[in-house]
Amino acid sequence: MILKYTTGKLPPNFFMLGIILVLLGAIGLYNGELLSLITLPIAVPFLFIRTGILINCDEKQIKKYTGLFALKLGNWKSIANVQHLQVIRVQQTTGMAVLSIARNENNVVYKIRAVMPNESIELISGEGVFIGEVANQISKQLQIEVKNSIPTENRQIEKNKNK
Repeated sequence: MILKYTTGKLPPNFFMLGIILVLLGAIGLYNGELLSLITLPIAVPFLFIRTGILINCDEKQIKKYTGLFALKLGNWKSIANVQHLQVIRVQQTTGMAVLSIARNENNVVYKIRAVMPNESIELISGEGVFIGEVANQISKQLQIEVKNSIPTENRQIEKNKNK
């Protein structure tokens, strides 16, 4: 069985660039400019490119991919000697600046890591409940245990502590 998780897409400014290119192509076609058809194939990757992870549970392999529709580019890596899954809590800081106004935003993110004897591979990051469900699903399919996990019931307690 292959588990598939989408982990991201291009930032919003690239998505907007794709929309603008589609609009320019449509306006050009409306005005009879056949050369404007060039903008449509250029816009497709900006609109539909995704990143993700595939986990082949039968052969114990993992593939981090960049995909466009059915095409998924990436290399398979063996996780046959994975010892356990680890769910960790990380505080991420994101910096933003517009002209002279700067701001930092702190977020708590949970990450799932596959721990092997010589390395650990980060699989997925996200919010607590989602990560808990994904960790349980992956652990059942790979038949390994989850360590350092924050249970989903305690998520509300964690929120109240942070306030």
